[in-house]
Amino acid sequence: MALSEANPTARAFIGVEPFDASYGAGFRAGEEEEHTVECRVVEDGGRFRIHRPPDAGPPARLCFVDGVRRTEAHLTRTNSEGETITGLAGAWGAGAVLIDRDGPAEIGHVEVGRAVIFSGGERVGLRPHAGGWRWTSLAVESEEPHAASQHLQRLMRDTEAEIADRLFAEGWMVVFDGPLHGIRLSSAVPVVGYVKTHHRRTLAVEHWQAVPRLAVGERTSLFAMKGERYACYIRVGDPGPWAGPWAGIARLEVPASSGSGQAVATVDRAARWLPVFASAPHRDARAPVNLAPVARLEQHLHHLLGDSRLALRAVREAVMQLNRDEEAA
Repeated sequence: MALSEANPTARAFIGVEPFDASYGAGFRAGEEEEHTVECRVVEDGGRFRIHRPPDAGPPARLCFVDGVRRTEAHLTRTNSEGETITGLAGAWGAGAVLIDRDGPAEIGHVEVGRAVIFSGGERVGLRPHAGGWRWTSLAVESEEPHAASQHLQRLMRDTEAEIADRLFAEGWMVVFDGPLHGIRLSSAVPVVGYVKTHHRRTLAVEHWQAVPRLAVGERTSLFAMKGERYACYIRVGDPGPWAGPWAGIARLEVPASSGSGQAVATVDRAARWLPVFASAPHRDARAPVNLAPVARLEQHLHHLLGDSRLALRAVREAVMQLNRDEEAA
């Protein structure tokens, strides 16, 4: 029997899934497989090589930009016809660690936000919670199960990009934690994308197999990626004898608009000074590839987002109040 037949006057009902958000949602689609993309080597006459650039110190004005996001509750919205769409309550934050030769490293340009995001194009507003929790009401048109999560990711990435844009204008060399998607690139933008995870093979098999041979401070030949980017792999630190061959390896991305000569000069210098910032195993479980300034920034941002358990409790109470208001209307 359909819900509408059982209760023709039933209103929309918002539900909070009972398990911890870190376990994922009950409504889930299969993960899409990443496809191999064999990129063209644009340096060394198209021959793949390992380079050991000369020693170089970090730029005079250097900053690291990163963000965090957190799904705090998975939500459902069931209408009077018994149809259910998914959503979430989540938070995000972004900022920068600024390292100037004339002073100590400082965290700045910090922004945080919290939202309720539903698929299906319809917004659901929650009242502010007495504990100080506030949510922006957002919606995405898609009804795909991951649509809300993808939008939360986009909110974080957009905030990161806006912060990076301001720092470019102020003359900072920016290390952007992640790929350079969403960054407004030009030949004058001083930026390096820093990618810690490797979900797809980006090179021909024989070149891909050579990447783990990198020593600390070395880099591979430059190759061209989609989206007007050049890239190379570097090793930023020694992860220890127990680690896998790709541990300690990151991919650097630079704007192709700067030209191959400038790109080579940028990654040459970065391959030598980035290992200075590699994290230590006793401080960071993702060492050495997670850079120490980034780890510090992430810790600060998570602190600003507040206790995830209290956030979940606030969502539950706000949802219960919304449902009571709907019943009383």
